[in-house]
Amino acid sequence: MEDKENNLESGFKIHNILLLESNFKRIENVVFGEPEIKHDIQINGEVTINPEKNIIAVIQTLRYSQIYNEIEQVSSTIKMVGTFEKVGESIINLEQFGHVNGAAIIYPFIREHLSNLSAKAGVGIILLPPVNFTKTNNSN
Repeated sequence: MEDKENNLESGFKIHNILLLESNFKRIENVVFGEPEIKHDIQINGEVTINPEKNIIAVIQTLRYSQIYNEIEQVSSTIKMVGTFEKVGESIINLEQFGHVNGAAIIYPFIREHLSNLSAKAGVGIILLPPVNFTKTNNSN
């Protein structure tokens, strides 16, 4: 079988994705299923680049709260870091990779962690919506 170039490679390699911070709080009597329940979701990203080693560190922080009648019923802060290495050539610059691709790689881990925490807390499974990191990067 002849060697073929792998067209699926992005030019970046994942070193690891680690949980840095995890905080979850709930009140005793959480209200479910009311249309007045509000969800506040804030996602912040920070990109650090080591150009000599072609290493990108992406820290992504989620702040989530569920509010009913102006009372914060559920809140969570989750912070994760992903480290990536540029290997070979890539058409995307390191900063853009961190804010778009790196963030998109880390976010499902944050979603999964919050879903597990909420299930264990007995408040139902919190499923965060998908995020278009290309769009959020362009608006910054």
